Amino acid sequence: MVNYEIKPTFDNLKNSILQDMVGRNETIAHFIEFLDAINQNTAIALDDTWGNGKTFFVKQTQLVIQSHNSSENELSDIKQCMMKYFHNYIPKKYIPIYYDAWSNDNDTDPILSIIFNMLKDIDVLTEYETVDKSWWDRITYSLELISTAFGGPRIKNLLDSIKGKNLLEEIKKSKEVDQILNDLFDVILEKYPDTRIVFFIDELDRCCPNFAVRLLERIKHYFLHDKVIFVISVNSSELQHTIKRHYGNDFNANKYLQRFFDFTIPLPVVNMQKFYEMIQFNDDNVRYEIADLMMNYYNFSLRDRTRYLQYLKSSIPKMSNNDFNRIKFYKEILAPFLIGLKIHDPKKYVEFIQGENLSYFLDLIQSTNHPDSYCFILLNDNETFEENNPHHKTFIPLNERFKFVYKCLFGNSINNKSSQLMDVAKLENISSKDKKFIMEMMSFMQAKENL
Repeated sequence: MVNYEIKPTFDNLKNSILQDMVGRNETIAHFIEFLDAINQNTAIALDDTWGNGKTFFVKQTQLVIQSHNSSENELSDIKQCMMKYFHNYIPKKYIPIYYDAWSNDNDTDPILSIIFNMLKDIDVLTEYETVDKSWWDRITYSLELISTAFGGPRIKNLLDSIKGKNLLEEIKKSKEVDQILNDLFDVILEKYPDTRIVFFIDELDRCCPNFAVRLLERIKHYFLHDKVIFVISVNSSELQHTIKRHYGNDFNANKYLQRFFDFTIPLPVVNMQKFYEMIQFNDDNVRYEIADLMMNYYNFSLRDRTRYLQYLKSSIPKMSNNDFNRIKFYKEILAPFLIGLKIHDPKKYVEFIQGENLSYFLDLIQSTNHPDSYCFILLNDNETFEENNPHHKTFIPLNERFKFVYKCLFGNSINNKSSQLMDVAKLENISSKDKKFIMEMMSFMQAKENL
């Protein structure tokens, strides 16, 4: 199966930046410049619907930040590539920490898993033998307090394995948790002067409600260091539902989030022309015109567009010179519509193929400036969709022809005999074999979904 989806692997992220595959390099530069303008503890919501590339964007941003922190040859080409988008402006230094909230929502407490991810990303624990002992002792002291306060086995085990000693038996009552965390960040940042820490919190709206709310409130109450920024990828409408599931349907989730986030930034859209060029979606035929129409009409996310084009490429047979016009209509118009409708709304798809609702197709076609241009192959030589035509052809209302074909294909009256449609060779006869042909194309799509 053709695979258009780009996973956020290191190589894919790097190539996407070097080639500006989805046209977001300038947005990444502007976003980092925005972070540079912040001089205090801040929580930022990066808002968009599911499937529009939030994870890819934050991981690209993380990689660009790392390229400016590092002199490694592996990242130098990214730094050089991005300088033109920064217009020779030198970004500030950050320690970027990526945290997948969904993969951690079984943890005892968000504080522990956030700290654990930070330790892994900055390799604090691997440097035990090489750093100044007093610096290390201050790090472990803060970690001991945090681990004891929140009962976290992962940090405890890591410390035990490196230091070979047990953690403190009880929390040091003399300090509050927020002060302990401030001390920890202070000590870490001593080793990285003129640097700030930016946490990219991803997949929060997919977490169970209790963990999602606890994570937000832990960040708001405890992570108060002036050199710490949180960028939280969210689908704000879904996150509001999550919060209401925790506090109750009458709870004002929107106001709650407004108090939590200092800024809400909508994720800029992908440059679709660059995206299509990247996946070589540039076929100049009716099938792909319909595909583009479907994706825009139903406002497909980037993920849905990727799925749709995969199925379109691999499920529909190629055109043949021997195809009758009705077969061309099935391959070029109807099948792309059905695939898109199934992705958009499976219930509407079922309604359509059960012969219950033609309006989904009519509404789509009639949303174009020239709906008849997509369906002229449903006409015989002596027919036209133009009511007043100079050639004295028989006028056929577009909707009526669609209704007739739809009834023949998906209505209850379909049988193996010829329908009453015109008997010219150009259009041939619609029969139950036609429906079988259409549904076989859709069954290939179903099979590929299960791969």
